[in-house]
Amino acid sequence: MARDRSALVGRERELTLLCGLLAADAGSLVVLRGPSGIGRSALLEEVGRALRGRGVRVLPVRFGAGRGERGAGDTYGIGPLVRSVRERFEEFADAQLADALQPVARLSQSPGGDARGWAPSMVGELGALFERIGLRGRTALLADDAHLVAEPAPLLAAARRCGWPVLVTCEQGTEHSPGAAELFTAADRVITLGPLADADAEALVRRTVGARLDEAVPDALRTALGPLFTHPGTLLSTLADLRERGRLTAFRGRLCLRAPAEPIALPDSHPLLRRAASHGPLAPWLVSSVAVWDGISVDDLPLLAETIGADLAACGRTLDRLIEAGVLVADPAGRVNCRCPALAAAAVRRTKVFWGAGLHASIAERLLARQRGGGGVDPVALADHIARGGAAVDLGEDMTGRLLDLAAATAGEEPERAALLCAAALHRLPPTAPEHATALTTLLTLVVRTGQYALLGDVLSGYPDPDGPQVPDGPQVPAAVPAPLAELRLAATLVAVHTGEPPAEPALRSLLDAELPGGGRIGFAQWWFGRQLSAGGPPEGRAPIHWPGVPGLISSDEMELLSAALYGDAEVCEGAWRRAGRPAPSPELDALHDAAAVLDIATVTRIVLGDRYRVPETGPLGVYQRVVRSHRDADWSQAMSAVRELELSGHTDTLVHHAARLFAADICAARGEFRQAAEWLAAAAPAPRLAALRAWARIGLFSRMGQDRRAVRQARKFCRHLHRAGLRVGMDPLLMRAVGIAVYIKDHDSAAYLLEQTEQLHRVGGRTLMTESVHLARGLVRPDIVHARVATGLARDRGDKAALMDSCLVVARFAEDPRPWLREAHEVATQCGASVLLERIRAVTRERGVPAPRARGRRGPAAGTEAAIVELIGAGMTNRQIAQRLGISEKTVEHYLTRLFARTGCRSRVELAAASLGGRLPAP
Repeated sequence: MARDRSALVGRERELTLLCGLLAADAGSLVVLRGPSGIGRSALLEEVGRALRGRGVRVLPVRFGAGRGERGAGDTYGIGPLVRSVRERFEEFADAQLADALQPVARLSQSPGGDARGWAPSMVGELGALFERIGLRGRTALLADDAHLVAEPAPLLAAARRCGWPVLVTCEQGTEHSPGAAELFTAADRVITLGPLADADAEALVRRTVGARLDEAVPDALRTALGPLFTHPGTLLSTLADLRERGRLTAFRGRLCLRAPAEPIALPDSHPLLRRAASHGPLAPWLVSSVAVWDGISVDDLPLLAETIGADLAACGRTLDRLIEAGVLVADPAGRVNCRCPALAAAAVRRTKVFWGAGLHASIAERLLARQRGGGGVDPVALADHIARGGAAVDLGEDMTGRLLDLAAATAGEEPERAALLCAAALHRLPPTAPEHATALTTLLTLVVRTGQYALLGDVLSGYPDPDGPQVPDGPQVPAAVPAPLAELRLAATLVAVHTGEPPAEPALRSLLDAELPGGGRIGFAQWWFGRQLSAGGPPEGRAPIHWPGVPGLISSDEMELLSAALYGDAEVCEGAWRRAGRPAPSPELDALHDAAAVLDIATVTRIVLGDRYRVPETGPLGVYQRVVRSHRDADWSQAMSAVRELELSGHTDTLVHHAARLFAADICAARGEFRQAAEWLAAAAPAPRLAALRAWARIGLFSRMGQDRRAVRQARKFCRHLHRAGLRVGMDPLLMRAVGIAVYIKDHDSAAYLLEQTEQLHRVGGRTLMTESVHLARGLVRPDIVHARVATGLARDRGDKAALMDSCLVVARFAEDPRPWLREAHEVATQCGASVLLERIRAVTRERGVPAPRARGRRGPAAGTEAAIVELIGAGMTNRQIAQRLGISEKTVEHYLTRLFARTGCRSRVELAAASLGGRLPAP
């Protein structure tokens, strides 16, 4: 079966070299070697295709096709040759070819080897066959996987003596086997095929998929495959395996990775896994153990051998062979790991007995038995295995206390390990134990510091009812929360927001259903998940609970500050900010308001808690933070990738899921994808907390569709509604966008009304605070270039390119010199692909009668050379003329053209020039 030609991305130089060698010299023997999965076979097929294009006939022979063990039954590889000739009888069109093939076929079925006269007969009959085929025209022999044949040289030498150019591939590392050594000695040229460049490997991924690939997929593959990412065979087989397992899925026009937090594993047929299996039944167990253990040292080997019930010497020998085979790697310190994370994931998947904590639990039990017997045990190693082994390991009270002591001792330097140890102790401490409250507070502190919120969720699973027996009226949530209950409520909240899943226990769910201060008579669960979690919900008419701080983690003032910021009460937020002892006004307070406006909870918490807080990259908060930042930075492709990651992660819908959909709607609208924008907008639930953000996205869609007057009418309507409802959080972005649209269409009444609303929003103590939105509204409505410059300067300081782009476009309508404003808007719009805004920029350019702006992006030398070559091709120059003009060699020009053809899909210089003139060439 022919391989995908996309596998030749990045191999243009090798392809040109091989074709030149085979076309130039009759009777040449070229050996192409490289590691497994590097793309030898794909390059061989492309060489055959290129030779046919030059009028050379090709006879391909795959020595590995249909074979069992190496060399079994066919010492010289004659069987694959006979099969290949038979498959091409019609192509060779020679009636007498069957007569030449018949004696070779008989030889392929005889035992060969030591039989008298067999080898000389073989050489003579092979020569006659090759002579017969060569009578009708020049023919090349392309032999794949010669290392699978014990003695490949006689067959290849026979073709060479008949004047055939021969290209043969071998796996790197087989050069010293007797048959391969003879082949390498006889070769005219040996070419080693190395890994692809990283950029070529990513291009290979994109071309192979054949669809609009989500930006996160190449990065996920790069992380999982490590050094194997630049091996084409591994890359393509892993992509195919992801497709077969349903991990690559089409979602809203893009091919995305489903459940991106799950590990990517090598396919079961990968050569590394087959190589591991070839070293005996012990080898897969060792590879799996190394994967689960996250690497082992030589000192760990005796314990591992005892655990899996294997001989220590056999384990050592097998481990050495696996390192020599490249399955495992040893660092300078002697620690052994899997070659890449994808290999580790595949090894664990194949030996399911060690999936999860099973291996650590077995090791922990053996170490505990050794300790009870008076043997010497490393306490740190024992604690680690207990922590990773889960609740299955039976411990006494003394060992639980040791875990807590070790957690306290390692909390400063190794907080991740300390969290594991503390969680292991809490699994074994009943809530009534005197150490429980302190241990829970310690774990909360460590989890918030390290981002291991799933670990906290495991501890909470199966938690008993914190309130004791229930009465028929429903869950009893006390108005004044005792300290242990405060920790439980905070723990349940942290798990819910960072993992996207509510606790399973009804008692903990009832804690999340309780009303919160500033929450508008709504419980946290209703606010975050859009639904109550406990059966009856909180009793009606009960006053909101008081959320105290947790000593050592968060003070009461900080808790109040967090609550006020998240629920959007700016005045309460600023009061809490001052009570927490922080200066106001300050850039940090402004950043807090900005993050709260778009529900960026991770940034809000980071500002409040500082280095005490870490958000996990894969949870809902971390992914949504990437949505907000990428939208602000005008990196909209990454923003959309993060939105799709949220959708495909399998989490329950939360408030940030709906907020992310609103950002997706805004991006699609600016790119002219109006139907998708409407779909994203409809998918976002009408949550009160997102009312202003939803209005911002909706009027943006109307404006991008050319319905600016409708957008302004809707903005006025939304502003009145939000003021009446007291939903002021997030109104700044809405008002700034609405003012810009009103000024753009010269709706002076609406612009004046929106300016008044902006000033009213920021009026405190009888005066208007001069915020960015007030400066912008005054600068656009009056118009006043000084206010406009201050507002856009503040937007630059914040790094909000998206808001800056809109503002610069409107300012250009009245600025004395519109060119710098248009240039800045054009650069940002080009960066984020906002086609609708680019068209508006062109319209303002024509209106003001100034030259069209050009993006001032920096290009590397390769990009500049490619652009120059395309331009000179359009001028009608030959390759030699282009080389002279640019001061490079003619071969370099050919190399650039080969890469351009591969990347653009153009088949000729004429197509390349036409695509360039039409603006259809993709950027390098």
